[in-house]
Amino acid sequence: MGDLREPNGVVVEDLQLPSQSPSPSSSSSWSCPDPFGVRAEKWAQAELVTQEIIWRVQPTVASEERRREVIDYVQRLLRTRLGYEVFPFGSVPLKTFLPDGDIDLTVFGDFNVEEVLAEKVYTELEAEERNSDAECIVKDVQYIGAEVKLVKCLVQNIVVDISFNQIGGLCTFVFPRAGRPLYWQKSSLQAQYNFD
Repeated sequence: MGDLREPNGVVVEDLQLPSQSPSPSSSSSWSCPDPFGVRAEKWAQAELVTQEIIWRVQPTVASEERRREVIDYVQRLLRTRLGYEVFPFGSVPLKTFLPDGDIDLTVFGDFNVEEVLAEKVYTELEAEERNSDAECIVKDVQYIGAEVKLVKCLVQNIVVDISFNQIGGLCTFVFPRAGRPLYWQKSSLQAQYNFD
């Protein structure tokens, strides 16, 4: 589907990396090496592996287009039918999403009535799920009535999480763009690869 990249010529096997890294809980002899004691060629190998990982998991043009189409569709649907504004935030607009990553959207409407907003959006997406003439395929619509109300669904087989009146999500979108975006993207991708 265009979400994964093919190898670009770097042969990871030639770097002689261990097949499994020891974790602190699996080995009592595990210790964090002194970064100043690591030889330059090992740093170079680590940098090559890091660049290969980033190259493989960073968004492709096709995956960005697919997510843009889904965002445009949900924005149009909720704006025309309910009059709500919908904004993307999180990893998709920052271009740090992984191939199987979701799309985070927040809907702005009447403040202090998130439950009503969520119910209306849920109802609209459920109707779209049943609509055989819908522009996009909508499936598995769920309403999650937690502290932060959420509507989850699949649109074109991409997970979409919709929250309501969440200004904090938009603030996290603006913060890294004001600084060094490429640095932010690399560190965010590295963190997602290591911890997801």
